Amino acid sequence: MVHYNICFADPAGHWLDVEMTLPAGADQRVAMPSWIPGSYLIREFARHVLTVSAEQTGGAVPVKKIDKSTWKIDARADAIVIVRYRVYAWDRSVRGCYFDASRGFVNPAACLLHSLTSPATPCTVDVHPPHFVGSEHWKCATAMTPIAVSERGFGRYTTASYDELIDHPIECSAFDEFTFEAGGVTHRFVISGRHRGDLDRLRRDCERICRGHCALFADATGRAPFPNYLFQLHVVDDGYGGLEHRASTALIAPRSDLPAPHDEGMSEGYRDLLGLISHEYFHAWNVKRIKPAAMVPYNTAQENYTQLLWLFEGFTSYYDDLMLKRVGLITEGDYLKLLGRRLTQALRTPGRRPQSAAEASFDAWIKYYRADENAVNSQFSYYVRGSQIALALDLAQRAQGDDAPTLDDVMRALWLEFGNADDTGRGVPERPESLFSRWCQRDLGKFFDDYVYGSDDPPWLDLFATLGIQYRTRPSSTAGDRGGRDEATCDTNPRTLGMQIADGGGLPAVKHVLNGSAAWQAGLSAGDTLIAIDGLRANATTLGKHLARFRAGDTLDVSYFRHDVLHQARLTVPEAEHDTVWLQVSLDDVAGKARRDRWLATGQTAAA
Repeated sequence: MVHYNICFADPAGHWLDVEMTLPAGADQRVAMPSWIPGSYLIREFARHVLTVSAEQTGGAVPVKKIDKSTWKIDARADAIVIVRYRVYAWDRSVRGCYFDASRGFVNPAACLLHSLTSPATPCTVDVHPPHFVGSEHWKCATAMTPIAVSERGFGRYTTASYDELIDHPIECSAFDEFTFEAGGVTHRFVISGRHRGDLDRLRRDCERICRGHCALFADATGRAPFPNYLFQLHVVDDGYGGLEHRASTALIAPRSDLPAPHDEGMSEGYRDLLGLISHEYFHAWNVKRIKPAAMVPYNTAQENYTQLLWLFEGFTSYYDDLMLKRVGLITEGDYLKLLGRRLTQALRTPGRRPQSAAEASFDAWIKYYRADENAVNSQFSYYVRGSQIALALDLAQRAQGDDAPTLDDVMRALWLEFGNADDTGRGVPERPESLFSRWCQRDLGKFFDDYVYGSDDPPWLDLFATLGIQYRTRPSSTAGDRGGRDEATCDTNPRTLGMQIADGGGLPAVKHVLNGSAAWQAGLSAGDTLIAIDGLRANATTLGKHLARFRAGDTLDVSYFRHDVLHQARLTVPEAEHDTVWLQVSLDDVAGKARRDRWLATGQTAAA
């Protein structure tokens, strides 16, 4: 048994003090993970460890750091070892640790050393309440199994292994909370940070989402695959993101995204928040229990390479918004608008051509989280591409006839065959096309070659037509036009020049330039500072107004600094690209409407 004591030591210094008790053994080694499951980047959490010491029976024993994240303890074999260390906790994201006078958040993967000498031993954790002014109102929330905890939630918890331990983040603050039932288990939702949100509405909407996902994967018992579930939402001014865990999720979102009291409308911010909640909850099945074989088990010391993130992140991205429609939280029109925006994002990203979904997944460790100014030309999100693979497969299956297996059937087959990866040691193989072919009852070899291992665009016009939906494209109407709806169009706008500029104070800097665009042909590059367009001062606000005076084929002069040297360039305004997608329902297609209704049917997965 390995035991930990976590103490909130100093809110001003953002220090967490940890005491780790190891079983007796000579020459022990302990290490800090280098990455956290669910976020595929080496983050080197050991860099936040400030001090390390060890003792046995009251006396100090030597500790030596032997690599970037591992310490060797020259211990005797006849006594337990106590390791004490301090962690700097000032990471506001969902991936690290954070501590000040308002909140303490502990991601065990970023805070708790693990024993390389006894890697599979059970673990216990004591989370101690802080003792500074104001902390008397703090509570503790984690999905770990409690052994002896106070009414505020502080005390001792247990896990069967270190791998389970690092999958249970800990939220400590004066948070608000509510509970609901879904899939036969209790769900707890805690909200930290100042807000004036309508938590009663959030509770009702979250319950519908969770019941929908539980029903999608329901086995003979209809129960969720965890004993309880915990949502940890931290509301801030401008952050957004989430990280899945086996029985919980850590979320961060703008406080303005919460629904306002007495407002029954669906703002874009609240819809995005519900989509985030839906996405991370779906992960409790898809990636936390159905896993790629390459991550069974996780090796948190180094990269775990897989070509399957398009399946685990992309398919999850497909079902997150789809479930909002199925449980009646958004309308058919809302959902088609969201699809149009994602399809628009693909059309506007040249990087979808050189990089396949499998390649994007494999290179996540060096590319996705480290996107540079050329990323738009060289890579494409496995979230977006994977969601479009899921959409294309689902629509193609539904076009096979009413009795053909759908993507829902494929997800249930994945769950039945690979749903207990931690227990069985079986993960999804790197080349799953034969499995998908069996489940879909037709040969999907070409589908995988074209869209998973290749970078072709699916035949959207034909696929949507089978559901009575017209796939349409048009030029963008403004720099902020994200697609998804029909609008009055204009063939001159910032996007037609093929560059995006930073929207901020001072002189505008070019963020990226699309390969082959007018800006690219004129020699402009990321980092250039625009001075004037056609002799007039340019910034993010005025650029569109300047361009409105030109038509395709016109030329204009651009003045810009590259580093500290002034340059001049002449651009030719091109024809506007049809890079903006919108989807329109065909009102007279009765058969298509019937298939569309079965795809999007409100309430078809709403019961737990």
